[in-house]
Amino acid sequence: MVKSPWALVAVHWMDAFDAENGWCDITDYKPSPCYVVSVGWLWPDCLAGYVTITGSYMPDEVPELKTVGMPTHIPVAMVKQIIQLDQPEIGV
Repeated sequence: MVKSPWALVAVHWMDAFDAENGWCDITDYKPSPCYVVSVGWLWPDCLAGYVTITGSYMPDEVPELKTVGMPTHIPVAMVKQIIQLDQPEIGV
C-alpha cells in the first residue's frame, strides 16, 4: 500500500474577488467575501509566500515524487486555516 509523502490537507482561504462589471453606486454596493476550501497534497517549499497544493500525484514515484498534477498556489496572507486530513492508502 502506498501513501504520498506529502500531507493531504484542506486549505481554508479568502479568495480575491470583484464586483459585477459596470458602474457601482457606492451607497448600494455591499461586497461579500469569497471564502474557499481547497483540498490537495501540500507541496512543501514550492513557492515562497504561497501555500501550494496539488490535485494529483503518481504513486509509482513514491517516496520521491517527480510529477504532480494541477498545482494551486494560494497566497499565505489569504490562508485562514490548514487542516491535515487522513490520507487513504492505495494499492499499486
